[in-house]
Amino acid sequence: MIGLPSRVLVTNFSYKNALAAVRSLGRAGASVVVGGRDPRRRVAAASKYSSGWRTYTPPSVSIEKFIEDIKGIAVEEGVDIVIPIGVDTTIPLSYHKDDLADFVDVPVADYDVLELAHDKLKSIEIAERIGVPVPETVTAGDSGFDYSGPFPVVVKARKGAAGTGTRYATGKEELERILLEFQGKSSNVILDFESPMIQEYIPGEIRDVCVLFNQGEPRAAMAQRRVATFPPGGGVGIVNETIEDSELIETALRLLEEMGWHGVAQVEFKMDREGTPRLMEVNSKFWGTLELSIASGVDFPRLLYKIAEDGDVEPCFRYEKGLQMWWMSAHFPQLLFSFIRERRRVTSAMKDSSKRRLTDLHLDDVKPHILQFMEGVGRLTRYKKMSEHPLSR
Repeated sequence: MIGLPSRVLVTNFSYKNALAAVRSLGRAGASVVVGGRDPRRRVAAASKYSSGWRTYTPPSVSIEKFIEDIKGIAVEEGVDIVIPIGVDTTIPLSYHKDDLADFVDVPVADYDVLELAHDKLKSIEIAERIGVPVPETVTAGDSGFDYSGPFPVVVKARKGAAGTGTRYATGKEELERILLEFQGKSSNVILDFESPMIQEYIPGEIRDVCVLFNQGEPRAAMAQRRVATFPPGGGVGIVNETIEDSELIETALRLLEEMGWHGVAQVEFKMDREGTPRLMEVNSKFWGTLELSIASGVDFPRLLYKIAEDGDVEPCFRYEKGLQMWWMSAHFPQLLFSFIRERRRVTSAMKDSSKRRLTDLHLDDVKPHILQFMEGVGRLTRYKKMSEHPLSR
């Protein structure tokens, strides 16, 4: 165990990656308080490694009030470092780093750097400039409602997380409906629905490279693939597996070095029909499958904390390959529907004797899983509808 004297605030206490971060830091000896918007969903706060929890104004309601709440929590709880988890907290904390400097350290990229990843079009343009393959991409500002390319397509807000800013269109009428819907949405530093991107849909396997940088220098990286996703046509990983792919890692590091990155990020690729990885986007935050990264030997929360505490950390690029994570707790309903609709894929993963398998269920810290189970039951109808989308087949 290493000494971690500072007190840490971890945001987004309803997220499974927040729970992974809290467990990581708590096991290392840190005092961790968690924050979030809805006390009924305080999953990470239920962990035995959480020393307390607080609520804050959601950034979607008011970014200014959210920042003031973070300042207040820092003072009242004696917090030294804020580690944001979701995109909704990472972006405003980066944007207001200077305002927060007298209160807390926020180990994320400065906003002028972070925006290069958060703005998906800028990421695509940088990738093209340095020779990283990307999907065919146009903006609605260029094409309007006159898009005449092939379907299906992916429609993305230029800024925002996949759950709030990514849609799929299987034909022109559906595309027009989505673009009209985007026109009616408001934009801010977190979400930008103006001039949305229209990309070719690539149906191949999703591979992710998870990284940590310190002021433009890589400090940790590992690669994984999404064995099964929800929705099955491409979405959140519900069975993930670490892989050996040094070329993909090198590509991701080269892209983020070009940006001058700092902090954590996940670089998402899809394998096209020729087996070429094409950049989908750069997620400027902790990824949902963080627990798999930690289990494989790359403890990103602890490494990030050490950078914030000590200024740097020993590089960590070795990790266990062929390690599978089955999200039996956080995603049990989605795993059920994916088994129904992708039985061959899921069964094949279960029978592969060359893999070592873990689940996200921790019997020594079970209270968070009770909340995850209850939430999953409450969303069964929604998950069933998502599993029936045409691109999920």
